[in-house]
Amino acid sequence: MTVNIYLRAIKQDRKNCLALFDSNRNGDIDNLETIANKGDTIVWELDSLSGIKSITRIYSKEKVHPVFKSNPKIKSESKGFELQLEKAEEGKEKYTIECLLEDNSVLIIDPYVRIPPPR
Repeated sequence: MTVNIYLRAIKQDRKNCLALFDSNRNGDIDNLETIANKGDTIVWELDSLSGIKSITRIYSKEKVHPVFKSNPKIKSESKGFELQLEKAEEGKEKYTIECLLEDNSVLIIDPYVRIPPPR
């Protein structure tokens, strides 16, 4: 299964923030926890009218990597990134998204991906 995470730059109290929402119907400002299963693919994409020029980098913040067995790769046909969870283990991992906004400022946030135990 593919889990899509959509990104949109917003202003909140005059501060640049990142509105994130995923295809599991979860959403948050700067702090989304996306749930995916082993074998899934996570795709980060810009929302339409996102206010973002590009996603410049996505990488794990953790020393131990239960979810991110490799860094997400740039999708050649879009401005998005993709991560295969073939070898992911149960757990929760904090990661960083770096974006270049339309006004050329940089926005960095640290959401989570969680792999629940098998059913």
